Amino acid sequence: MRTIRGVLILLALAIPIHAAAQPIGQVGEPFRKWDAGGGLGIKFGETNDTVVPWGSWNAELGRYWTSHVKTTVGVMTAGQSTYAGDYLPYIYQRTETRPAAYSATVAYQFFDNIFVHPYVAAGARFASYSTVTTTYLPRAPYTQTTVTSGPALDARPTIGGGFKSYFGDGRAFMRTELLMAVNPHGGPHHAVLTFGAGVDF
Repeated sequence: MRTIRGVLILLALAIPIHAAAQPIGQVGEPFRKWDAGGGLGIKFGETNDTVVPWGSWNAELGRYWTSHVKTTVGVMTAGQSTYAGDYLPYIYQRTETRPAAYSATVAYQFFDNIFVHPYVAAGARFASYSTVTTTYLPRAPYTQTTVTSGPALDARPTIGGGFKSYFGDGRAFMRTELLMAVNPHGGPHHAVLTFGAGVDF
């Protein structure tokens, strides 16, 4: 009985001593819940897209729900025009995208290494656009009529992954990401390579 009591006393004394000896950052919250960053995205593909431009600047805010699962919302530049051509004689149509597009993603981050974290992500990108239809009169007085419809919302589901690499302080990071943007209307799909940096807090 005395032996058991002695072991319990030693354990009670050892637990706070062990906790006090732990480095700062290992007690309490096991991970930083937020990150923010920005970067440059480059699209690979031969066709214009109303949602995914050739190049775009982006800013993102992420929330970690566990040390591995994160949701992110973002805003990026998207201003561009795409042309459908003359699908009928003397009638031309173009699609004009609003200057900003938006994204929402869910990511799973592998490992707990403070230097580099590979991850996979899935989500969607959204952009608002209007369709401008111009009809030309082929005879005198050769006038034209322009009709604008919209705005409407278009989306591109995305899937991909990347690497998040930390600097020495464990807060600032660089990120490289490759996503595939899928056109749900049967149009071309695009690969988007993003380079960015940010900070955890």
